[in-house]
Amino acid sequence: MPKFTEKSLVEDYILEKLIEKGWRFVPASELERESFSEPLLLNNLVRAIKRLNADKGIGDEELKHVLNELKLKGSGNEGLKQILNYLKFGVPIKFEKERVVKYVRLFDFDDMDNNEFIVSRQVVYHGRDDIRTDIMLYVNGIPLAEIECKNPASFSENWFDAYGQIKDYEKTVPELYKYVQIGIAAEQTAMYFPIVPWQEEVKANQWKEAEKDPLDSTIEMLSKDTLLDIIRNFMFFRVEMGNATKVIARYMQYRAARKIVNRVSANLKGEDEKNKGLIWHWQGSGKTLTMIFAAHKLYHLKSLENPSIFFIVDRIELEEQLYTEFNSLDIVKPEIIGSIDELRKVLKHDEGKGRRGIMITLIHKFRVEELSELQKELEELSKQKETILTRKNVVAFIDEGHRSQYGTMAGQMKSILKNAFFFSLTGTPISKKGKDTYLEFSYPPEEKYLDRYFITDSIQDGFTVKLVYQPRLEKEVHLKKDMLETFLEVEFEELPDDIRDRVEEGVKKRLNAINMFLENPKR
Repeated sequence: MPKFTEKSLVEDYILEKLIEKGWRFVPASELERESFSEPLLLNNLVRAIKRLNADKGIGDEELKHVLNELKLKGSGNEGLKQILNYLKFGVPIKFEKERVVKYVRLFDFDDMDNNEFIVSRQVVYHGRDDIRTDIMLYVNGIPLAEIECKNPASFSENWFDAYGQIKDYEKTVPELYKYVQIGIAAEQTAMYFPIVPWQEEVKANQWKEAEKDPLDSTIEMLSKDTLLDIIRNFMFFRVEMGNATKVIARYMQYRAARKIVNRVSANLKGEDEKNKGLIWHWQGSGKTLTMIFAAHKLYHLKSLENPSIFFIVDRIELEEQLYTEFNSLDIVKPEIIGSIDELRKVLKHDEGKGRRGIMITLIHKFRVEELSELQKELEELSKQKETILTRKNVVAFIDEGHRSQYGTMAGQMKSILKNAFFFSLTGTPISKKGKDTYLEFSYPPEEKYLDRYFITDSIQDGFTVKLVYQPRLEKEVHLKKDMLETFLEVEFEELPDDIRDRVEEGVKKRLNAINMFLENPKR
């Protein structure tokens, strides 16, 4: 990527790269607009709705209702919540002839060529005042992403000023930002964030792609399929303590979740026999959301045909945390399997086929003595028909997979969910005799993990902070050797195998130096 000395050069570069990715450039003066006050390209949108919903028999009356649903929605958080759901799943409209409600699609998420992708620059919109956006991206006439640029050579402006400009625009033209979902602030670098007009500040993140700088990485995020994938599967409303916001995936969450879905999809198509994967992500990377993003996309995956998705945890607090996170999002809600009896009911449901949906449970409920008889029943049923033992559309997510996955309960779980896909997420895989996270969930030596986001990545991204300890000792200090050894033993256990020896050796050297310092009477 070249070094930019003017703001216009940043715009030129972004437009050039987007056009290379299949976006069609239309000058602002040539956009099919009714007025500067109308954010939608209505002619483009009408053509897309007719094209995407021809099989539904959509007529002028239904088309009018769709446009009214979009245009008359308020610009507050409830209106924006409904708009986002319309973008994801379509607009529910009653077809008068058949007297049934059908979802009218706004996008084709399976065939990118069935959508119209337009990029324009210096587009003016009327609101409480006039604004002129640097770059606007439309899909089927709906503005979805906005890019504001700044001059990288300027000492007085940077990406944060572009971010602030978008936040100001949200208040100035609220009708536009009912539809725009992603804001991007660009200069030599680039940051992206969800559009949340009622919040003064939202978290901005950097998108990263291998071998690419931040600006080129962000342009990759705006690839046609990636942008629509993010809108559908990786952006949600979240309500916590009565406060509404939006959550959007970080790059490592998107990368890992997409690999999980691709593995399942490839297996179901017969392209690959692999049916498990290890996601090695460091603490602070948002593993809970990574699992939820993947589960959401799998839940709606056509080839999985109404799946059973299990989240297996080993601590009650993790169960509660996962359930709380799910329920804060505008997403399919899970159920907690609260007892062994309830687990039996889930597994026996529908004549042994098992309950469908998303479920959370503790590994401790898979006790051999409690489930062995049920397993025998299911094995007998499996000789005559499909059961949860034989179904392919079962997925299990194992949180903190380096723990509790090597004993009899884990064995019982895998015996009952024997045909399931298994994905383990952990920040600290282990490799010991009888306890090997890689062997359980991956394919060593050719594949030690499906995706990895290590501590060095986390520090670089600012999610993990380096700790610096400066001793200020004035009096004699006594360290209990047994307590110190126990502490170190536990902490070393949590380190990944490939760095454990080096860290342990480094700590010992530091401790020896500290010990010499403490014992020095002249200190």
